[in-house]
Amino acid sequence: MKRSRKLLLVASLCGAFGFGVANATDTDLTATLTASAAVTVANNSNFDFGVFDYSSGHIGVFELGPDGNGTFTSQTNLSASGSLTAGELAVTSSSGVLDITCDATAIISDGTRALTITEVKWDVSAATYAGASNTCAGIGTSSVTIDTGVTASPTLSIGAQLTVGTDALLSSSGSTPYDTATGTGDPITFRIVYQ
Repeated sequence: MKRSRKLLLVASLCGAFGFGVANATDTDLTATLTASAAVTVANNSNFDFGVFDYSSGHIGVFELGPDGNGTFTSQTNLSASGSLTAGELAVTSSSGVLDITCDATAIISDGTRALTITEVKWDVSAATYAGASNTCAGIGTSSVTIDTGVTASPTLSIGAQLTVGTDALLSSSGSTPYDTATGTGDPITFRIVYQ
């Protein structure tokens, strides 16, 4: 009788402790990181459309190519002189794909009058305006991709079309140049996204 009470007590204790122990499972999460140098863009040159000489009744469209050559595609009572400079951006990134979009228009102003850049074209070469591969359609629109594994550190050569409305330059002063940073001016923006 004593022995069976002892067995019952042991069985009771084992049962009580057995139900209090839980099963545990360990699992691991892996972690990864890909590091890539940021894209850097150097503004090698800004646009310079040179000097426009005008007389009353002037109007015209001037195209400055990515190669730095410019000409009026249409004009009345306008002529161009002086040194011309196309835009140029130097892009540096690690090997990968870049998505590039850019403004289709911009404005240059002397603080009183404004002229509209009505089209922007670019190429990874110093192409003529007509021969430039890419036409800007707006930030975030119609992106062009460049694989920097194939074309390392590309240089973007940029041209633009400037429209001079009827008598838009009347009373312009040669001492106050037109600029995207003056008055109602608005610059040409390029957005370069590293994939």
